[in-house]
Amino acid sequence: MTVNKIIFVGEEPSKKALEMGVTWEDGRLAAKQLFDAFERIGFDVENAEFINLFDQGKVRPDVLYKLQTLTRTDIVGMGQKVQLELIKNKIKHWKLIHPAARGAIRKKEIYTAHVYDVMNRIKANSDNLEKNKV
Repeated sequence: MTVNKIIFVGEEPSKKALEMGVTWEDGRLAAKQLFDAFERIGFDVENAEFINLFDQGKVRPDVLYKLQTLTRTDIVGMGQKVQLELIKNKIKHWKLIHPAARGAIRKKEIYTAHVYDVMNRIKANSDNLEKNKV
């Protein structure tokens, strides 16, 4: 699956992630579910950037500013808390269920189908923008 660089916005590192010294890029803990889905759908993780919107429960102003000033970059909000903050700050984004969500979505097949759907909508949107360029 070919798309432009996409920024995936998470909440903040879990206590376990901090203890282990891992980040989204390591593909461990919650990121493993997401990376497994990427692999299954053929999305190259090199086309992804990961950033956390919160630090110790507070919005990071530097991240908020970066997201507000981006142009022509797709932003994916992972989880409801992040999505609500992005909406509050009028930042256009695609909604993705957080990879650590509980319930039926935890099944790899179901989560992969969800990621596939979101990524296909992003790609279709990018393709339409390219077609409409003058």
